[in-house]
Amino acid sequence: MTVAHSRSRSRSRGVTPIAAALAALALGAGASCVWWLGSLGSARSGQASSEADAAQILSAAKAFHVQHENGCPTLSSLKEEAFLSRNVRGDDAWGNRFRISCKGGELTVGAAGPDGKPNTMDDISASR
Repeated sequence: MTVAHSRSRSRSRGVTPIAAALAALALGAGASCVWWLGSLGSARSGQASSEADAAQILSAAKAFHVQHENGCPTLSSLKEEAFLSRNVRGDDAWGNRFRISCKGGELTVGAAGPDGKPNTMDDISASR
């Protein structure tokens, strides 16, 4: 048997351990990318729905504010007095409670956002 014939035979024996490891790494990287893109999409969806909820609460708070001669509402008072549907969630997409602030004649509705910490860059906010 010649050396060339021996090499050809060893190549046809199957997948080398290095090739198998590279394939596993590629599959893992692909799965990670799919997961990351999916979580990015759900975060954006949560952000959009929370911003819509904040705008709806702000609209109700404005109506309350006018009718109650500049009184500052709570989520409970908005629902009790039918300014806001009882079905509207009082939390953002990450479970943080919306808060209503009436400082200096400005109405603001906000929640802590994805990180759960108030007064950070990812907060949900709507104001007049």
